Amino acid sequence: MAINFLNNVALNKNELRGAAIENQPNDASVPNPVSGQIYFNTTSDNLRIYTGAAWEEVGGGVETLTINPGTYVSPNSTGTAANPIFAPDLSAVDGSVAANERFLTKSNKWATVASIPGTYTWKILTNSGAGALATVGSADTVTFTSGNSTLDITNSGLSISIGMPATGVTAGSYTLTSLTVDAYGRITAASSGTPPVISDATITLTGGSGLANAGGAFTLNQAADETINFEVGAGAGIQVNANDVAIDYAGANNIIDSASSGTNIDPADKILYEDGDDSTVKEIAVSSLIALAPQGDVTGIDAGTYISIDDPNTATPTVNALGTESVTASRLVARDSNGYGYVETPNSGDSTTKIATTAFVQGALTGLLEFKGGFNASTGAIVGGGNLTSGGSRVAIAVGDYYVVTVAGDFFGNAATPLTPGDSVIVQTAAAAGASVEGDFVVVQSDTDLATATTIGIGNVNETANQIGVAYSNGTATLTNLDRGSSQNIFKNVLSDSGTAVADNNNDTLAIVGAGSVSTAVSGDVLTITGVDNQGAIGKSVLLNSALAYVSASTSGGITTFAVNVADSSVFGSGVTAIDVKCEVIDASTSGATAGQTVYADITRGIDAGGATYGTASLNIAFTGTVSSSVYRVLLTYLG
Repeated sequence: MAINFLNNVALNKNELRGAAIENQPNDASVPNPVSGQIYFNTTSDNLRIYTGAAWEEVGGGVETLTINPGTYVSPNSTGTAANPIFAPDLSAVDGSVAANERFLTKSNKWATVASIPGTYTWKILTNSGAGALATVGSADTVTFTSGNSTLDITNSGLSISIGMPATGVTAGSYTLTSLTVDAYGRITAASSGTPPVISDATITLTGGSGLANAGGAFTLNQAADETINFEVGAGAGIQVNANDVAIDYAGANNIIDSASSGTNIDPADKILYEDGDDSTVKEIAVSSLIALAPQGDVTGIDAGTYISIDDPNTATPTVNALGTESVTASRLVARDSNGYGYVETPNSGDSTTKIATTAFVQGALTGLLEFKGGFNASTGAIVGGGNLTSGGSRVAIAVGDYYVVTVAGDFFGNAATPLTPGDSVIVQTAAAAGASVEGDFVVVQSDTDLATATTIGIGNVNETANQIGVAYSNGTATLTNLDRGSSQNIFKNVLSDSGTAVADNNNDTLAIVGAGSVSTAVSGDVLTITGVDNQGAIGKSVLLNSALAYVSASTSGGITTFAVNVADSSVFGSGVTAIDVKCEVIDASTSGATAGQTVYADITRGIDAGGATYGTASLNIAFTGTVSSSVYRVLLTYLG
């Protein structure tokens, strides 16, 4: 597999020794060529170069040019053998004849035309072929004549003009024309005629059987070439086909739908039907149609479970639904004048599919919790109006009523029942307005009372000078030990691989010292210990993808440049410069023939590129052409 170079290679004027140009059998074997690309064609044994539009042979022009003197031509060669200059000239001996009257003879002499031996003639023949072929000699004269005086023949010098003479007829357009033509087909006289007198005609159209009169009589203006157009259009129940007009029996405009609407049907009325015997359309009176229908009488109708019948054996019995507005067994439920219906109330606790009445539902809900609102435990005032615990007008209460304390206070003024926000009371015994007492309620506390040594509740932590410090934030207390020695007698042993450091009294101080690849830094009461691995090379694999925060890319002037920030925490970290980083570029694909293949690009360090400003941490990889993200990967080694 060939090594891939993805940027230009500069040899800096050094020789390329022992190199062979790429061998291919034809142009098609070199895909996607660029201008200046070369290869050796093993079929034609020549070097070929791509011009940007096509392949051409290198050095395929004239290599040797020799012009020898001829019989009548002298090459007149000057210049050098490598760059000859030719000025060919005739070598005939000049004569005394004028240049426009001479020619070059076989003996390399100039001679006159008159000196040419022999007779020179030409032939003439009419295009009809009726005349004999004539030979015209050098001294002969040819005369053109008009045999029947129908042509005018003139000449101006050697130019002959043949035309037709005028006949006296004025050029123009004629109508109803009278013409005179001579024996040679020429028009010798022409004049316009007078149009004939054409009288108008009166035509009467009368509608036939079943058709309305189509307008009566009208006059046809024959002089104006008027025409009569007969147009047949579709009407209600009529359809016009390509070759006939027929009754429309189907569709939205059929003959039935197009007919006018009637209000009743009399026995004498008629309707259309198709005869089943001969498939023809016929008419029939309604009375005849009724006579064909089977006749019968209803002789009786029986009552049902909730139905009663009056006059069951007559032609017009009355059917009654058996229903009542009151609670009545085995009857339909009828609504009263207010729209209400009534049924029996099931027994309490009934879980069958019977209808639940209002009374049943009210009884089932008695005793359930119903949130009524918040109240002030000190005054009894209910949020939204009314009073729960004070005065003769305090509200009536029902079992299940549920109130929540919004303002702290003693319930019903009893100091033994203090309530705080979040506590709640629930009615366990119903009482009329102004009659409720504390015992009618169950008190539910939210465990937010003040804490004691034995009771969990709301408490507070205070600091102690020079001993315990307290700070609050969003309800959270942070305790800080302010006494780091004398009074607490806190001793510590710190174990290490080289021994144990002992703090055996309140005044001892443990020292942490950085060494080797470990450094320390103190800011206030924060000690930071930092380890730096500078004992050897550190490796990192980075995908050249500009979507990464530490990779940038730009394309300009046919070059795509990726910049990697080697000081980013995702690469080697702060303080690393690109000058200390080695770089290998590989194909980022993980499968296929080129997976992980090392390629060669132009790599620079410590200058801004790729559209980023990484400064001394900028490692730049440049490719020729446009290169997409994630095509290549760099293997980086930090030497430290």
